[in-house]
Amino acid sequence: MDAARDSIQRVGVGNVSFGHLADELGIKAPSVHHHFRRKEDLVAAVVAEYRASFNQWAESIDHVSPLARIRTYAARFAQVADDDQMCLCGAAAAEWVAVGHEPRAEVSAFFADQTAWLGRQLQAAVEAGELDSSLDVAAAAATLLAALEGAVLMSRAGSPAELASGVVDVVLGSKS
Repeated sequence: MDAARDSIQRVGVGNVSFGHLADELGIKAPSVHHHFRRKEDLVAAVVAEYRASFNQWAESIDHVSPLARIRTYAARFAQVADDDQMCLCGAAAAEWVAVGHEPRAEVSAFFADQTAWLGRQLQAAVEAGELDSSLDVAAAAATLLAALEGAVLMSRAGSPAELASGVVDVVLGSKS
């Protein structure tokens, strides 16, 4: 699963095969098939695990102010870009038609989870006086996630990885 996640984040769903994973792990392709009958099953399992671990990580950012939590969150996207990878769910969404029904459901759930988490942090930042009370929290949360995913994608085409870190200030109109 770790090898599949890493490969998908580096080369995308379409460029990952059971044979490729088997070679990378030094095993035979039927060993991969023993655990996952179809590629769709593997991708769904990888996305589900990624979703759960990402949610757990996001919930663990609780020792700083709401706006600082959002900046820490954005920094994770910058790190992914710096590692020349994609967010796993961003990579899967880029190949939406090809990933299959079950992985699509997990990807959609990931984006819903992240938008909700960002919305809670933005609402807390408004209540703490860190952001303007007129902020449309739901729209800002969705826009912020879209901008972070886009920043990671743009880094693959030559934009600096730090673009993701700057997204918070641009989207929210805040300053460090």
